[in-house]
Amino acid sequence: MNFRRLVILPFLLTAILLNIDKGCASSWQQTGSVRVSTEYDTNPLMSPTNPDGVWRNMVEPGYALTGTFDRDELRTGLALEFSRSSNETLSPNRNSPTAFLDWLHQGEAGEFGISSRYAETTTRNADTGNTDPGLANNTRTSRSVSGRWSNALSERSTLSAEGSYESVFYSGGTFVNYATRSAGMMFSYVWNEASTPFLRMLHTEYEPAGSTTVPSSFSNTVIAGLNWQTSESLEGTVQIGKSRISNAEMSTQGGASVRYTTERNLLALSADRQVSPSGLGGLTTVDQANGSWSYELNERSRTGINLGWRMNRFVTDIISRTAGVWLQHELSSFWSLRTYYMRNMINAEGVEGAYSNILGVNLSYTHTDF
Repeated sequence: MNFRRLVILPFLLTAILLNIDKGCASSWQQTGSVRVSTEYDTNPLMSPTNPDGVWRNMVEPGYALTGTFDRDELRTGLALEFSRSSNETLSPNRNSPTAFLDWLHQGEAGEFGISSRYAETTTRNADTGNTDPGLANNTRTSRSVSGRWSNALSERSTLSAEGSYESVFYSGGTFVNYATRSAGMMFSYVWNEASTPFLRMLHTEYEPAGSTTVPSSFSNTVIAGLNWQTSESLEGTVQIGKSRISNAEMSTQGGASVRYTTERNLLALSADRQVSPSGLGGLTTVDQANGSWSYELNERSRTGINLGWRMNRFVTDIISRTAGVWLQHELSSFWSLRTYYMRNMINAEGVEGAYSNILGVNLSYTHTDF
C-alpha cells in the first residue's frame, strides 16, 4: 500500500527509543488503546431520494509513546481503523491509518517544535467532505509537516511564528487533489491576569494537483483578538479581522469561543468565519458554529450533547448540520462503554436536502504508562 512506509515509521522510531539507555530520558510514557464499535447508518450515501441503511463494525487499535529528554519531548504514535460494512456498495470496507511524529524543544525564553501527520479518512468525515447530497463517500489522504516557534520578548510580550505544508489526495469522485503552504506570525501581550490581546498575520497558498480548470490561489489574513479569563471556570477568545482571497474583495474574518467548566459540567461554544482549503477546488470562506455540553452523572458515568453547523461558501452554498447525544460509563479504570446517536443533514442550492441517522455503541480499553 502507498502508505506503508509512513505507517511503519512510528513503529521503527518506537523500537529505537525503547532500545536507548533509559538513563538518557527523564521520563517515558506509553499508551495503548483498542476500541470496538458497531453502528447502524440509515443513509451513508446521503441520498435525498433513495436512502438505504447499512451496518458497520469497526476495530480501532492505537499506540503512543512519549519520551522526555531534558528540554526535549518526542512523541510518536499510530492508530488504525478497520471498518467492515454489511453492504460495500453503500459503505466500502476501509483500513484507515493515522500516524504522527512530534518533537518539541523548550528553551530558556521560548520553544520550538516540528510535527508531522499522516491520515486517511472518509471525505464525509473530513472538513472538505461537506459536499452535495448524494455524492459517493470516498477516501481523503493527507500528509502534513508543520513547525512553530515562540520567544518571550519581555515578561509580558511574546512573539511566535508558524509554518506548514500539507498535501491532500482523494480516491475518486469530483474532488480536486491539492497542496497548501502557509506561514504566519503572532504577537501577544499579557495586559493583566484576565486578558491577553494578540495580533496575528497569516499567508496561505493553494496549489491544485493535476487540474487544468482550477487555478492556484492565495489568501492574506490579519486578525486582532483577545484571550480572556474571568475565573477558573470561565474563559474564552474573541477575534476579528480581514482576509483577501487572491484578487477578490476583502472579507471579514473572526469569531468567538467560550468555555465554562464546573465540578460536573463542561460547556463549550464557538462560532467563526475563516478561509479554508477545499477539495471542491480552491480556498473557500467557511462559516461554522459548534456547541458541546457534558454532565457527570456520577463518578463513573457522563452524558453529553454535540451540535454543529457549517456553511461552505463556494460556487454554491453548502450547509451541513449535525446533532448528537451520548452516554458513557466507566466499567473500570481501563474499560468504558459508550452509546451514541447522531443526525447528519446536508443542503445545497438547487439540490434536495438529505439526512442520515447513526445509532451505535462502542467498548474501549485504554492502558497508560505501562
